[in-house]
Amino acid sequence: MTTKTLRAFFMNKLVKFLSISLISLTAFASAFAAQDRTAKDFTLPTLAGDSVTLSQFKDKTVVLVFWATWCPYCKKLLPGIERLQQKYQAEGLKVIAVNVMEDGDPKAYIEQYGYSFTVALEGDAIMNNFMVPATPTIAILAPNNQWHDHMNVSDPNSLKLENSIRRALGLEPLAGPAQEAK
Repeated sequence: MTTKTLRAFFMNKLVKFLSISLISLTAFASAFAAQDRTAKDFTLPTLAGDSVTLSQFKDKTVVLVFWATWCPYCKKLLPGIERLQQKYQAEGLKVIAVNVMEDGDPKAYIEQYGYSFTVALEGDAIMNNFMVPATPTIAILAPNNQWHDHMNVSDPNSLKLENSIRRALGLEPLAGPAQEAK
Protein backbone atom coordinates (compact mmCIF):
# COMPACT_ATOMS: atom_id res chain seq x y z
CA MET A 1 0.00 0.00 0.00
CA THR A 2 1.12 3.47 -0.76
CA THR A 3 1.20 6.27 1.75
CA LYS A 4 -1.70 7.92 -0.07
CA THR A 5 -3.80 4.73 0.13
CA LEU A 6 -3.01 4.26 3.82
CA ARG A 7 -3.90 7.85 4.57
CA ALA A 8 -7.24 7.50 2.74
CA PHE A 9 -7.95 4.21 4.58
CA PHE A 10 -7.30 5.72 8.01
CA MET A 11 -9.17 8.93 7.21
CA ASN A 12 -12.19 6.84 6.21
CA LYS A 13 -11.99 4.90 9.51
CA LEU A 14 -11.56 8.13 11.47
CA VAL A 15 -14.59 9.73 9.83
CA LYS A 16 -16.70 6.64 10.59
CA PHE A 17 -15.48 6.56 14.19
CA LEU A 18 -16.18 10.26 14.72
CA SER A 19 -19.63 9.94 13.13
CA ILE A 20 -20.57 7.03 15.37
CA SER A 21 -19.19 8.88 18.41
CA LEU A 22 -21.16 12.01 17.58
CA ILE A 23 -24.38 10.04 17.12
CA SER A 24 -23.79 8.23 20.43
CA LEU A 25 -23.04 11.44 22.31
CA THR A 26 -26.11 13.13 20.85
CA ALA A 27 -28.30 10.21 21.91
CA PHE A 28 -26.78 10.26 25.40
CA ALA A 29 -27.26 14.02 25.73
CA SER A 30 -30.88 13.75 24.60
CA ALA A 31 -31.55 10.95 27.08
CA PHE A 32 -29.96 12.96 29.90
CA ALA A 33 -31.91 16.10 29.00
CA ALA A 34 -35.17 14.14 28.95
CA GLN A 35 -34.38 12.50 32.28
CA ASP A 36 -36.58 13.45 35.19
CA ARG A 37 -34.59 15.91 37.32
CA THR A 38 -36.99 15.76 40.29
CA ALA A 39 -35.32 15.04 43.60
CA LYS A 40 -36.54 11.93 45.38
CA ASP A 41 -39.15 12.73 48.00
CA PHE A 42 -38.56 11.96 51.67
CA THR A 43 -40.18 12.36 55.06
CA LEU A 44 -37.99 12.71 58.15
CA PRO A 45 -38.63 13.55 61.81
CA THR A 46 -37.70 17.05 62.93
CA LEU A 47 -36.29 18.59 66.09
CA ALA A 48 -39.69 20.19 66.64
CA GLY A 49 -41.21 16.72 67.09
CA ASP A 50 -43.16 16.58 63.85
CA SER A 51 -41.99 15.55 60.37
CA VAL A 52 -40.85 17.30 57.22
CA THR A 53 -41.63 16.06 53.70
CA LEU A 54 -39.71 17.47 50.76
CA SER A 55 -42.70 17.52 48.41
CA GLN A 56 -44.58 19.90 50.71
CA PHE A 57 -42.18 22.64 49.49
CA LYS A 58 -42.69 22.24 45.72
CA ASP A 59 -43.45 25.95 45.39
CA LYS A 60 -40.14 26.93 47.01
CA THR A 61 -36.43 26.81 46.33
CA VAL A 62 -35.10 24.30 48.85
CA VAL A 63 -31.58 24.14 50.23
CA LEU A 64 -30.75 20.83 51.89
CA VAL A 65 -27.69 21.04 54.12
CA PHE A 66 -26.35 17.67 55.26
CA TRP A 67 -24.50 18.24 58.54
CA ALA A 68 -23.47 16.80 61.90
CA THR A 69 -22.66 18.38 65.28
CA TRP A 70 -19.16 16.86 65.30
CA CYS A 71 -18.26 18.29 61.86
CA PRO A 72 -15.97 21.36 62.14
CA TYR A 73 -16.78 22.44 58.56
CA CYS A 74 -20.50 22.32 59.36
CA LYS A 75 -19.94 24.47 62.43
CA LYS A 76 -18.24 27.00 60.17
CA LEU A 77 -20.97 26.87 57.48
CA LEU A 78 -24.21 26.94 59.49
CA PRO A 79 -24.09 30.64 60.47
CA GLY A 80 -23.91 31.47 56.75
CA ILE A 81 -26.83 29.16 56.03
CA GLU A 82 -28.87 30.97 58.69
CA ARG A 83 -27.94 34.32 57.13
CA LEU A 84 -28.97 33.13 53.65
CA GLN A 85 -32.28 31.82 54.95
CA GLN A 86 -33.03 35.15 56.62
CA LYS A 87 -31.98 37.09 53.53
CA TYR A 88 -33.95 35.06 50.93
CA GLN A 89 -36.87 33.60 52.87
CA ALA A 90 -39.23 36.28 51.50
CA GLU A 91 -38.19 35.31 47.94
CA GLY A 92 -39.24 31.70 48.55
CA LEU A 93 -36.18 30.00 50.08
CA LYS A 94 -36.68 27.05 52.44
CA VAL A 95 -33.66 25.64 54.29
CA ILE A 96 -33.74 22.13 55.70
CA ALA A 97 -30.65 21.11 57.66
CA VAL A 98 -30.54 17.31 57.43
CA ASN A 99 -28.65 15.83 60.37
CA VAL A 100 -26.58 12.76 59.38
CA MET A 101 -24.02 10.39 60.92
CA GLU A 102 -24.84 11.86 64.31
CA ASP A 103 -23.50 10.80 67.68
CA GLY A 104 -24.08 14.10 69.49
CA ASP A 105 -27.09 16.16 70.51
CA PRO A 106 -28.38 18.15 67.51
CA LYS A 107 -31.18 19.76 69.54
CA ALA A 108 -28.77 21.23 72.09
CA TYR A 109 -26.47 22.40 69.30
CA ILE A 110 -29.21 24.16 67.32
CA GLU A 111 -30.64 25.77 70.47
CA GLN A 112 -27.18 26.93 71.58
CA TYR A 113 -26.71 28.91 68.35
CA GLY A 114 -30.34 29.95 67.86
CA TYR A 115 -30.72 28.67 64.31
CA SER A 116 -34.22 29.07 62.94
CA PHE A 117 -34.11 26.76 59.91
CA THR A 118 -35.91 23.41 59.91
CA VAL A 119 -33.74 20.57 61.23
CA ALA A 120 -34.51 17.07 59.98
CA LEU A 121 -33.17 14.10 61.93
CA GLU A 122 -32.15 10.57 60.88
CA GLY A 123 -31.02 11.73 57.44
CA ASP A 124 -28.63 8.82 56.86
CA ALA A 125 -31.39 6.99 54.98
CA ILE A 126 -31.50 9.65 52.24
CA MET A 127 -27.79 10.38 51.85
CA ASN A 128 -27.41 8.27 48.69
CA ASN A 129 -30.42 9.93 47.05
CA PHE A 130 -28.67 13.29 47.40
CA MET A 131 -25.11 12.15 46.61
CA VAL A 132 -23.72 12.99 50.04
CA PRO A 133 -20.08 11.84 50.30
CA ALA A 134 -19.28 13.85 53.44
CA THR A 135 -20.47 16.72 55.59
CA PRO A 136 -21.28 19.41 54.83
CA THR A 137 -22.96 18.71 51.48
CA ILE A 138 -25.51 21.07 49.99
CA ALA A 139 -28.24 20.20 47.50
CA ILE A 140 -30.11 23.13 45.97
CA LEU A 141 -33.51 22.37 44.49
CA ALA A 142 -35.44 24.80 42.31
CA PRO A 143 -39.24 24.91 42.55
CA ASN A 144 -40.99 21.59 41.93
CA ASN A 145 -38.00 19.96 43.66
CA GLN A 146 -35.94 20.08 40.46
CA TRP A 147 -32.19 19.57 40.90
CA HIS A 148 -30.39 22.88 40.52
CA ASP A 149 -26.98 22.46 42.13
CA HIS A 150 -24.91 20.26 44.43
CA MET A 151 -21.79 21.32 46.29
CA ASN A 152 -19.47 20.77 49.19
CA VAL A 153 -18.60 24.12 50.74
CA SER A 154 -17.82 25.26 54.25
CA ASP A 155 -17.29 28.98 53.69
CA PRO A 156 -20.20 30.74 55.42
CA ASN A 157 -19.78 33.67 53.00
CA SER A 158 -19.44 31.59 49.84
CA LEU A 159 -20.41 33.69 46.83
CA LYS A 160 -20.71 30.52 44.77
CA LEU A 161 -23.34 29.17 47.19
CA GLU A 162 -25.25 32.44 47.41
CA ASN A 163 -25.29 32.92 43.65
CA SER A 164 -26.48 29.38 43.09
CA ILE A 165 -29.36 30.04 45.51
CA ARG A 166 -30.08 33.34 43.75
CA ARG A 167 -30.22 31.61 40.36
CA ALA A 168 -32.57 28.92 41.72
CA LEU A 169 -34.79 31.73 43.02
CA GLY A 170 -34.74 33.39 39.59
CA LEU A 171 -32.57 36.28 40.79
CA GLU A 172 -29.49 37.71 39.10
CA PRO A 173 -26.12 36.62 40.56
CA LEU A 174 -24.25 39.09 42.72
CA ALA A 175 -20.96 38.75 40.83
CA GLY A 176 -19.39 37.10 37.79
CA PRO A 177 -18.03 33.52 37.68
CA ALA A 178 -14.43 34.69 38.05
CA GLN A 179 -15.27 36.25 41.41
CA GLU A 180 -17.30 33.22 42.57
CA ALA A 181 -14.23 30.98 42.61
CA LYS A 182 -12.61 33.10 45.33
